[in-house]
Amino acid sequence: MKKFIVIEVAVIIALVISFLVGKSLNGDDFINYYRNADRAWQEAEKADIPPVTFDDPDRKRLQQVRALYREVFDKYPNSDWADDALYQYASRISRSQEEQFTLFRRIVSSYPDSQWSDDSLYGIAVAYYRLGAEASENNPELQDTGDTYYDRAFALFDQVVRDYPGSVLVDQSLFNRAMCYYGKKMLGPALEQFSVLTNDLADTLMIHEVIYYIGMIYVEQRKYEKARIEFRNVIDSGHKELSPLAQFGIAQTYFAEANYEKAIDGYKKVIDNYRTTESAEDAQFYIGWSYQRLAKYDEAILQLEEAIELFPYNENAPNSQFFIGQIYYAKKDYQGAIEAYRKVADNTTFDYNTRRSAQYWIARLLEENNDIDGAVGAYQQLLRNFPELHQTPSHPSNNVNENYIQKLRSEQL
Repeated sequence: MKKFIVIEVAVIIALVISFLVGKSLNGDDFINYYRNADRAWQEAEKADIPPVTFDDPDRKRLQQVRALYREVFDKYPNSDWADDALYQYASRISRSQEEQFTLFRRIVSSYPDSQWSDDSLYGIAVAYYRLGAEASENNPELQDTGDTYYDRAFALFDQVVRDYPGSVLVDQSLFNRAMCYYGKKMLGPALEQFSVLTNDLADTLMIHEVIYYIGMIYVEQRKYEKARIEFRNVIDSGHKELSPLAQFGIAQTYFAEANYEKAIDGYKKVIDNYRTTESAEDAQFYIGWSYQRLAKYDEAILQLEEAIELFPYNENAPNSQFFIGQIYYAKKDYQGAIEAYRKVADNTTFDYNTRRSAQYWIARLLEENNDIDGAVGAYQQLLRNFPELHQTPSHPSNNVNENYIQKLRSEQL
């Protein structure tokens, strides 16, 4: 609902407009207009209890609620509920869709005094930020595209700060401006922004997020001791979501410094203190990788196998199972390596490239051990089960074809 324009003023404006365009609606018509608008809004609100979301499995109800909100702003654009209905409708469509942007922009431009204007502008900014993150994280080659989205997001967050100084979204917008620099890998400007926010947001709960990301910037700058100081401050705060990440971050700094004993201690603290978190899952795998760096191969295998058994759907599981094969290979236990690689190649829940690579190594190990028949069969299985090339063009499995297999056979004769 608009903050400052009350019904009486709206009626007067509508009467003036109607007079100027030559319409002859009487007072009862306008009374009915706003009465009908109220009824339409109440019907939409009633249907939206409990509030429906875009991801609601009851798609029929979602469509019904959206249709009722649309009726309000389509039929009664001059009513007090038009901006509310626009916002509620826009909030129930897919994020980042151009339709959503259009509706949010319509609220900002057509209803500048609406209580939803700052939310709408902020919503567009967040959508652009997400697009930037998706472009940059999913495909490094799209970093320029991601940067463009981050720039748009920054400008919109900045507009929230300028145009709505009293909004509850100002602090979050200030933080997100710094995150745009961080997303663009502009670590210097990001650090400057976050450093300013240590004062501006000192009395808010967001200060812990600021400190955490200062620590993350120091990690990327390889200033590991400074990073640990910031991470310890987060842990001392007792922040439920960030403390496990900060403790994991401390362990990661030691891992990066090749101080694997301290890294293992750090990962164990994550597991002991934050057992039910995703960070604790990840720590289980990193302990195994740390043992491998220390050339403690048996401990590494045991740790990684336990981690895979406990957390088979963790994103680290496929690489860890593959890594077990590499550890066996380093131990010159070729049969153990082949069995480990086969667990990767045969697991259809693992990603294609890792499985293809594992099948290649099975064949290669058989070839290296002069089991030509076994190698030929394994290479044929590679071509049959993994017909698409490995995503990395230079991967050796991409050199395997029927000619390679025929040549291998002929050399045996």
